[in-house]
Amino acid sequence: MPNMIPLLVALACGLGAALAARGAWQRRSVNRWPTALATVERTEVQVVDDHHRRADRDEHPRRFLARLHYRFEVEGNEYRSDNGQFDGVPDFTSREAAEAFLSRTPPGSRLTVRYDPMRPELTQHGEQRQPTARLGLAAFLGVAAIGALWVWW
Repeated sequence: MPNMIPLLVALACGLGAALAARGAWQRRSVNRWPTALATVERTEVQVVDDHHRRADRDEHPRRFLARLHYRFEVEGNEYRSDNGQFDGVPDFTSREAAEAFLSRTPPGSRLTVRYDPMRPELTQHGEQRQPTARLGLAAFLGVAAIGALWVWW
């Protein structure tokens, strides 16, 4: 069984590399989604308090989510979405920071969103991002898998 440990490590690293590469590929395709001009309907700050034990409250400060709700039109159909559909809602350590983030896009303001052509309610808001962290993770795990295979061989 000890000879199997490097093989198991290689398999786990290979699977992790494949998942990271898949995530990078998905981000690449999101950057090519069509864009639409959206109108912000409302904004809200949500408090995240997922502490189950008293000790957790001391170690982890509260988080504040800055959520934007907007509507946009695609081929004559109106859709509603928010900034948490793809990348997740930005979170902050203080309510003031979340409110400052939201103050840049008050209700009624316009912003550009990218939407999934197959499911327009799935949107991505913000700048195009290159998945460098995911690509780096995929490369690291790929090299680790090759190293584990070399040790096993």
